[in-house]
Parts: sequence; structure tokens; C-alpha cells
Amino acid sequence: MSYRIIKDKIDNGDIVLLDGGTGSEIERRGIEMNDLAWCAIAHTEYPEVVRQVHESYIDSGADVIIANTFATAPHVLKRLGLEHQIADINQTAVRLALEARENAGMDICVAASMSSMPAFDEFSVPINDEVRAGFIRQAELLVDAGAEMIIAEMMRDVDISDMVISAARATGIPVWTGFSASVDDTGSLINYESPVRDDDTMPFRQMAQEVLSMGCDAAGVMHTSVHNTGPALAELNDLWDGPVFAYAESGQFVPPSWKFENIISPQDYLDYARQWIKQGVQVIGGCCGIGPEHIRVLHASRSKCLLK
Repeated sequence: MSYRIIKDKIDNGDIVLLDGGTGSEIERRGIEMNDLAWCAIAHTEYPEVVRQVHESYIDSGADVIIANTFATAPHVLKRLGLEHQIADINQTAVRLALEARENAGMDICVAASMSSMPAFDEFSVPINDEVRAGFIRQAELLVDAGAEMIIAEMMRDVDISDMVISAARATGIPVWTGFSASVDDTGSLINYESPVRDDDTMPFRQMAQEVLSMGCDAAGVMHTSVHNTGPALAELNDLWDGPVFAYAESGQFVPPSWKFENIISPQDYLDYARQWIKQGVQVIGGCCGIGPEHIRVLHASRSKCLLK
């Protein structure tokens, strides 16, 4: 399914389904995560498992799957001593997603992820020309490999967002911007506070407003708890009148692993999804902790015209 068909569905008012968490689902299937880069190289060591993850999401009803490139930015891979494999690691991830689509025989869209994730021993993404050039290279590699759109994930910092989004938009393919939010001790909505980096917190609304000015084809809330996703969407709706998506997380990240504790049930996740749709969301999926079974329930409800 080309991006054009996804756009047509959105323009027609239809609900589009994303996949669930890719890295967390790889881990849930028994693959050990990298101490510095989480799921970044899982597809190079266990390609069949990663391909099967994509196929599981397609079988569950996803219209869009996201290649395992969340943690494959050049500045991350260099910390692993893999600077000579940057192209292969990024493009293999996209290739596996494309193969999963071919194997499934389903007409779905293949996206790639670019994110704000640092190598875990650096605590933050360096803001310099080398990192900016790395994001440009990553974006070009993903498109050359066949990615049909780029999702800028976990945009929670204005400077990093500028590097990611400008690189993605320069490729000419559609770019969706995913914001991540949390709540401070006063109950105020702020940018996402990460367990692996030193954050300068700022109000979510201010951060989103600055990042949205960089341009995108759709905007949404992702890698945010199910409880905070609705409030973040409300803020986003005040700033953005284009297509809106949502894919929340469930569980907890304790580097380098996702902890599958108190994972929301598929039915409860469906209930939240219905609330988000009432807020104007047209694209629903899941982030870390949300698996194929959650997407399958969303798909079944959509098929019965109950996901509304």
C-alpha cells in the first residue's frame, strides 16, 4: 500500500492502523537488547525474528509497519564501533519490512523511524554538525532502501527535532512527527523525561508549537503513557489542524530493556483508542509494550465499524 492510499484513507475519514512496538516486540520474543543501543542491531543478528514481528503486525491488520530503525542513527551506531556498517544496518531494517510485506501478500505501507534516542552511555544526543550530517545520511539511506515515509519519533527536544525533521523532509517523502509527553510533579504536561538522557524539561505545548513550525504531513502523540496521551492530544489539537495519530506505550523502560509489567489489556487499549478518535485521531497504533494482539483487537473493532 503506497503512502498515497494511506493519505486517501485519511482524506476519506477512515481509520488507519499502525503496527505496535517493534523493538519491544523483538525483545518480548526473547532477543537480548544491546547495552548501548537497545534494539538497533537486533535485525542484523536475528533477521528472521524481526521479519516475523513485522509479519505478525501485518497479520493483525496493520496498514503501516515501521522498520527497526528507531535506534540506528549514525551517532548511536558509532558508539558501538559500527561506523562502517551504518548503511547496511539501516537498509537491512527497511529490507526486512519490505520482505515481510511481500511474504504476507498484503498491500500495506512501509515506514522508517528516525528518533531522538542517544547511545545510552551519552545520556543525550550531541548537537553538532557531525550528528546533523548523520541524520541526513540516515534519511537518505532509508529512502534509498524503499521506505515510503519517515516517522520522526519521540520529538521531545527542539534542537534534536530540527536535525531529524529537516533531514527527513529534505528527502521529499512524507514525514510524520510524533511527540512524546510526560507529567511533572505539579501535574503539568511537559516534554517526555527519559530514563537514558538528561532532559531540560519544558511545557509540552511550547515544545510542540516550536517543532510543528518545522513542518510535517501528520502529527501525533507516541511513546507516551495511555493516561497522558489524551491530554497531550488536546494540546496538540490546539496547535495543529492536519491529520493526527496516536500510539501509546505500556510498561516501563529500564535500560537496556523494556519491562512488560502491568501491560494494558487489548480491550482496555481499545477503549482508550476510541477516546482518542473522539479527539480527532485517525491513525491508531501502539508503541513499546503494545503488541500484535492489541492491533488485532483494534482491527476487529474497525472491521465491525465499532472503532469510532
